[in-house]
Amino acid sequence: MDGEPDPTELFERIPFAEDLGIELTRAADGHAEGRLELAERHTSNERTGVVHGGVTYSLADTVGGAAAYSAVGRSTPTVATVDVTVTDGSGAPVAECRGVYKTGGGDGGGAWGDRPGGSR
Repeated sequence: MDGEPDPTELFERIPFAEDLGIELTRAADGHAEGRLELAERHTSNERTGVVHGGVTYSLADTVGGAAAYSAVGRSTPTVATVDVTVTDGSGAPVAECRGVYKTGGGDGGGAWGDRPGGSR
């Protein structure tokens, strides 16, 4: 297993996550956490400040992939996220992802946050 990147190193090689500003803060044992500093460019309507659903989905999908990779180990060259549900209601946007790992297990995760400027 020497020389194989850990989930954080792999995450840093995802140009799309970098473009959005997604930061992975933890990835180990099937659990990952990440964050995204929201800005006006992440909104679907600059007047209302509502975050575009694709941003929320991308945060959940990307961090969920890091969690899945950390669960199956470094010997698995790739993982895929499947069945990601994003619910956008009043208040903070929320995303929930369910990953099915190579081993057949499952896990869940979520993404939530504030609108640009700190309002919910």
